[in-house]
Amino acid sequence: MKTIMLLPALAAALFATPALANDDAASRGVSISAADLSTPAGAARIHSLIETTALEVCREENRGGVAYRESVRICTEDTVARTVAELDAPLLTAHHDGLVARIQLASTAH
Repeated sequence: MKTIMLLPALAAALFATPALANDDAASRGVSISAADLSTPAGAARIHSLIETTALEVCREENRGGVAYRESVRICTEDTVARTVAELDAPLLTAHHDGLVARIQLASTAH
């Protein structure tokens, strides 16, 4: 079992107020086993867990900041992407890349 730490993205700090800019960044641990990443369904569950945890951490880290929604969105996207890259698990990476491609396609369809 591996535990990873989710730390909020530095990019979100651009939107934070000076009072919140400190070295006490919020973080959470997520425990993941290799078996969790050995099937597409398992990779999807782990990706969902990473997203949910990143969102919680980013909301906490950016509370009271300027442009709260945008800073949380940027922080969450970056934190998830960095965590997926750090884990370097092929099925998890493929799941993440597929989600990002669908979001990008949907945003250009308008």
